[in-house]
Parts: sequence; structure tokens; C-alpha cells
Amino acid sequence: MPATDALSPPLTPAERQVVKNYGGWTQFMHSFGLKAHDSEHIDEAHQIARTFAAGGEAEVEAEPDNRSAQQSQQGGGQKK
Repeated sequence: MPATDALSPPLTPAERQVVKNYGGWTQFMHSFGLKAHDSEHIDEAHQIARTFAAGGEAEVEAEPDNRSAQQSQQGGGQKK
């Protein structure tokens, strides 16, 4: 566990599970291009975790799946 994981704000169990899925607080923040030592970035990451915990993650994750399905239907991504 990186030392910056200790800088995470208090998280609800649902938020903690979201963050855990990313490998911890530091990895969660890095995945969104946020810096773990910047208080504004910490606040932004916490808001992202809240949104995902409230069900917003399903919508965000659905986009790449839809694009993959569209590419498959159009024959995209296949080697010739």
C-alpha cells in the first residue's frame, strides 16, 4: 500500500469498494490523472468515488463496452 493511500478521506463502505477495485486510493486517483498530495484533487477523487458508489460507474463503464460492440458489428479491430 503506497503511503499516499493514508491521505484518502473517510469513505463509506460502498466508496471504499469502488476505490479497492482500482487497487487503492492512490491508484484510483492516478487512473483519473489526479495527484494524491493535492487537496483539490483529493476532493475531486472523493466526488468521483461517491458518484461511482451511487451507481454512476455502470454508466461510465457501459460506454467502452458499447463502442467495442459497435466495432465488432462494423468489422473494426479485425486484422486483415
